[in-house]
Amino acid sequence: MTRILHVANFNSLRLKGCFQCGFPVKISYGLIKNGFEVINYPDRDLCRMFGFGHMNALGRHRLNKHLLKFCRTVRPDAVLFGHADTITNETIAQIRRLLPGVRLMQWNCDSIADTDECRRNVKIIKERAEVVDVTMISTGEETLLQQFALKGKPVAHLPNMVDPAIEVGKTFAKRDLPYDAFLCANTDCREFCGKHREVEEILAITENKIPGIRWLLGNLRGQPSLNGADYLDAFGKAGIGFSFSRYNNIKLYASDRLAHIVGNGELALIEREAGFNEFLSEDGAAFFSSEEEMIDKLAFYKNNPEARMKAAQIGHEAYFREFNNTVVTAFMAELLFGTFKQAARPWQVVVEEN
Repeated sequence: MTRILHVANFNSLRLKGCFQCGFPVKISYGLIKNGFEVINYPDRDLCRMFGFGHMNALGRHRLNKHLLKFCRTVRPDAVLFGHADTITNETIAQIRRLLPGVRLMQWNCDSIADTDECRRNVKIIKERAEVVDVTMISTGEETLLQQFALKGKPVAHLPNMVDPAIEVGKTFAKRDLPYDAFLCANTDCREFCGKHREVEEILAITENKIPGIRWLLGNLRGQPSLNGADYLDAFGKAGIGFSFSRYNNIKLYASDRLAHIVGNGELALIEREAGFNEFLSEDGAAFFSSEEEMIDKLAFYKNNPEARMKAAQIGHEAYFREFNNTVVTAFMAELLFGTFKQAARPWQVVVEEN
């Protein structure tokens, strides 16, 4: 059996964040379902442990030494690095020298938009691309992916995936719910229909134009952030989930909240520009291209629960067909071990150096 070491933020120490349904867990589960042996290596937890409770220089130094010893002990055939910036490129180079023939991949689920706030993430990915064999990023825009391609080192799209053991909600089967729509986000400025708008401003517009709309909010208007089971339970309390990423006009880019929304049976309210209508169809989500269309769709599905339920189920079934973690990680494995030949699905975007 092929052994994969997965170095990522599995996060058992810090209680903040929804890591029960994050990328690290779903990738590992998907690879296991595809017949691989997967060993999870929680780099940030270990860094804090080695740093006496803090992610400091001592913790990072001891972590990198430990990872080398760990690789020598378990002898993986491949190593995945997910946002593992605690691990240095020199350590990764040593792993390659220690294990000739080992395959190395980095994955990243943050935005790579051409903006000041994304430059740090872009820099991190570029530096790591020099020492791994494959890079996967949760963006399907080829022009953005191209900047990371190096000779013999492809870059590919990594979709927001669902797992039937994690996204277990069936909100599309519920007619009467305590809330109409759910949004969990930071209070900040985001791209909305081609303009930068404050999250609070968009909420206020919906309340002014849709009488009686009931929002379930997380981390907004003084409401606490939702973590762990509280976050997962929230998807069963509102019929519509607002997929409001920082950038909503980049091909196949969205926060992984989109997978949580659709996967748990809510109807996704999402900007059409990102291109997900190609996979969910216009009947499987509340797509919009303008503020007016967004208000119209939100009001219609708020006031017509049967239509909301039908559309949400169509989207739920389509998303699980296309983006379940067994399918997505099979694609990852093909890239990782060099057996990928041609795209079998439209979202399988692979870019190589020109």
